[in-house]
Amino acid sequence: MSQNKKTKQIYVGIFAIILASGFLFGCEQIQSMFQPSLASSKAASPALKQEAGDQVQGTVLAKVNGDVITLESFEEKIKALEALDPGIKIKSSDEKKGFLNDLITQELVVQEAKARGIDKKKEVRDAIDDFRNSAFARQLIMDETKGITVEPSEIEAFYKQYKKEFAAPEELRVREIVASSEATAKEILIALLQGGDFAALAKERSISGSASKGGDLGFVKPGDKFENFDKAVWSLDQGQVSPIFKGPDGFYIVKIEDKKGGVVPAMSEVYDQIKAGLLQQKQAERIKGLTDKLKSDAKIEIKEDLLR
Repeated sequence: MSQNKKTKQIYVGIFAIILASGFLFGCEQIQSMFQPSLASSKAASPALKQEAGDQVQGTVLAKVNGDVITLESFEEKIKALEALDPGIKIKSSDEKKGFLNDLITQELVVQEAKARGIDKKKEVRDAIDDFRNSAFARQLIMDETKGITVEPSEIEAFYKQYKKEFAAPEELRVREIVASSEATAKEILIALLQGGDFAALAKERSISGSASKGGDLGFVKPGDKFENFDKAVWSLDQGQVSPIFKGPDGFYIVKIEDKKGGVVPAMSEVYDQIKAGLLQQKQAERIKGLTDKLKSDAKIEIKEDLLR
């Protein structure tokens, strides 16, 4: 099993479930950034409405047309933004003033949109419903998978079983000589066995397009050429020259100049990768168990004829 296939198997389950439920990792932070930052007189929570006699919960930082930004919500949004991008830091007074100005601008745009009735449009309300449902699904998955852990022994066992799959694919730097006849190839091979320079003979006698480069094909991987080529090169050690073999353009002789890849990384190098993969696999299994139960307990009716 290749590393890519194994990695895909580990990760695909949880991603499929997440996408099926309509949310992406991090939407909680994204939601906190793009939700109205201020208390709208029409849509804010009761605690933040600026209606007669109402008290705002928190420290008032700014007001925009009577709607309030609290210091607490402002600081929460900074934390959310910094969590999304560790490169972003809002620490200085000027940086905070700039961010507050952005929030004020955002709220003015939201207020204007509502004044124009945009919040009543069907496509907008549908988008809000979709986002709300995604938030519900995300929170359910967070609650359901809370407390799932991966033990060091599980990571070690996985590494021992699949450590070869973490190695980069082995590649060989190959030179080739292609002759039009077996007799010519035999003459070239004899010259090589007598100490002839492979690159020089390739330039002089090979009929391949690689002749001008001394037969140098660069680094190749299994499957780059043809079956007989793979059989020949992958049975050789560095510096060795192959016997003659038949190929699509004639009779081939190859030499291995260099090798790279194929080195298995230490467990410490892939420890976090394995841990994350196993954790997500466990989460996927937990969520699949939940969704299977929900389906078995539910009454579901589908009119498949409408799907034709």
